[in-house]
Amino acid sequence: MASQDETLPPDLAAVQRPMGAPIVNAPELPSMEAVGQVKTVLRNTLLPLMGTESSTATGENLMTKVQDMSQTPPSPGQGLQKPGSKHAGPSPSDGYVRVELHFANNQLSVIGAREVEGPLTTPSAVINGSAYEVLLGDQQIALGSIPDVGLRRAFANRDVPDPEGKHRFIQVPSFDFFVRIPKAYISAVNLPRLTILLHNVRQAPDRLAPGAALQRQSGVETAEVARLSGLSLERLPAEVRPLFEKILSDNK
Repeated sequence: MASQDETLPPDLAAVQRPMGAPIVNAPELPSMEAVGQVKTVLRNTLLPLMGTESSTATGENLMTKVQDMSQTPPSPGQGLQKPGSKHAGPSPSDGYVRVELHFANNQLSVIGAREVEGPLTTPSAVINGSAYEVLLGDQQIALGSIPDVGLRRAFANRDVPDPEGKHRFIQVPSFDFFVRIPKAYISAVNLPRLTILLHNVRQAPDRLAPGAALQRQSGVETAEVARLSGLSLERLPAEVRPLFEKILSDNK
């Protein structure tokens, strides 16, 4: 009976080795030892032996460290920031008064007022059209665009001939609008020095100089429509006066 090597092709028979014989012939690598006769133990010096302490944390140790970190809150000024139990409320200087004004016969008059919490941001620009401005002496303390105030729109109607059926604007003789004044500026000394102006802005730059009156700013073309010089408690409506008296008392 022919052996197994004799029945295989020459190229396969050449690679057959007895069980346990080394199959790698590389001078730079140690030769493999036969099965059951392994005596040499090769140790990777980069890895610690089992059972020895190491600076490399195991999965269990890592989990323990994570739990410890989750249970130990960071000291103040370190670690993740956490929201406080209460949100800080507005400071006493925050807030503004929304004053309702009435325009008629080229004059302005106060018809209402409401105190609003929270800071008031002055815009850095105005657009063409109506705008209000509040001055304290020569300093601008409030500004806002109200482009559609005092205008009534008539929309196009194809069933109506001639200009009457076209889209057009109609200027009304009287209207109301709101002015927002920072509450911190309302005091017994400042009330007589407050000036509220209604402008018709025809041209203005993309950014205005803060604190400067509109008519003194470069690149601004505006026409004054009306002004209210000074606020007097005696001239305010009876329903508005208590609110201003309360603010004056708070700002003493």
